[in-house]
Amino acid sequence: MRLLSFAYIVLILTFFTQQTASSSLSSSSSSRQLQEVDGITACNGCTGTNLKCVGRSVVDTNCNSCATGQTFWPCNLKKECWCWDTTLPRDAGDEGDETACNGCGRDSTTETCVGNQNSLTPVSDEDCKNCMNGQSYWPCSDQDLCWCWDTTKPKKPPAPISGYPVNNNVDACALFTRDMFDVFAPNSTFPYTYDGLCEAITDYNKDHTEKVFQMGTEDMIRMEIAAFLGNTAHESDDFEAGREYLACGDRKLVDGKVYCKPCTNDLYDWVNNKCSVSMVDQNAPYNSYCQPGFEPPEGCVCDIITQVEETGPLAGYVEASKVFYGRGAIQLSWNYNYIRASFALTGEADTFCNDPEQVVLNPMYAWGT
Repeated sequence: MRLLSFAYIVLILTFFTQQTASSSLSSSSSSRQLQEVDGITACNGCTGTNLKCVGRSVVDTNCNSCATGQTFWPCNLKKECWCWDTTLPRDAGDEGDETACNGCGRDSTTETCVGNQNSLTPVSDEDCKNCMNGQSYWPCSDQDLCWCWDTTKPKKPPAPISGYPVNNNVDACALFTRDMFDVFAPNSTFPYTYDGLCEAITDYNKDHTEKVFQMGTEDMIRMEIAAFLGNTAHESDDFEAGREYLACGDRKLVDGKVYCKPCTNDLYDWVNNKCSVSMVDQNAPYNSYCQPGFEPPEGCVCDIITQVEETGPLAGYVEASKVFYGRGAIQLSWNYNYIRASFALTGEADTFCNDPEQVVLNPMYAWGT
């Protein structure tokens, strides 16, 4: 592993020798207080025309008799049976943030509960729709599986919850200035532009409640920025490599399309970025960074490929847009990671699945991924 650059050390010292006023932010509490009552109490008098005693995790018919005096199971369970006014959305109103999509659609006709495309266990929108109707068991019991989507906005799944409040008094690009970037990355090349970094931060934060470089105290945000820059500087060769060297360091641009000559380490000229013998020489198959059995939402569709032509200037080269090799500041790689980044940044799988080169052609995506 390469040593971190001297400029990175300077950056860290700069961040933490400045006088900062750390904000004393505290975690926000739930807007509703949980009510620890059993069904006997919750459904007492629940016999009106529009009233119905229903269950959270048990079927409604098991709770119906709680309204007429039943005292045994499930009426004796706390927070199970409750009185629902059927003229209103089916929301017990006392579950805080314990279940996914709690309160979704209560005050908006454009909200719906959908599956999180980026969860470790992807679930369908159909699986999540009943979370809006009071379902509290799987998948609604896991906030990472289902989320409330406002259909007027891009379908970008939420980021994992940090537990820290949003700090609206901090601007990442005011903390990490253009001058600091120029010192930290003096040899940076396209797509690693300062404007692209700030654009990526702004674009991500406008559609996510869990912000990047905006959660917690100012000192915490400074540390997060420093860690991010140290990691990405290492991955991108101090912001000089938009594409992975071995996969596409030796490349050609023909009629507006990029072609790569994939190489092994022992056959690669690291000084001149040239490959003496291609991995697809003599039509050898190439499937690096492709998990062929995956389909959306698990991964972008990919397959084994080989050289574009057997003879001529593109012999030994493959189409860059068909390979999910490392690109961007974190060197995003593999078809299952490209689709997750595509969902998170654009709300659609097709953006990066159809053209993974977008990650290196667009500075906002190069940083955002």
